Amino acid sequence: MPDHPFALELLRQTGPLAVTSANISNQSDPTTAEQVLEQLDGRIDLVLDGGESPGGQPSTLVDCTGSRPNILRAGPISETEILKTSLD
Repeated sequence: MPDHPFALELLRQTGPLAVTSANISNQSDPTTAEQVLEQLDGRIDLVLDGGESPGGQPSTLVDCTGSRPNILRAGPISETEILKTSLD
């Protein structure tokens, strides 16, 4: 779940979305719409600019399909916090 006012409002209006990361694998993670456009130039039709990503880092991605959460990408929520929450 995002912690950004623009993303939360978008989800409120649309309902759940299944989306991909806005970067190319093994490339830096963009934190602004401008950086997304530079990296994905010609590959996307639209970017919604909600301002710079808070914290300057991408979200934490977690695979919860197994018996234990697996961190796919480290972000602002630590593995310790995720494991504590998942065990509650």
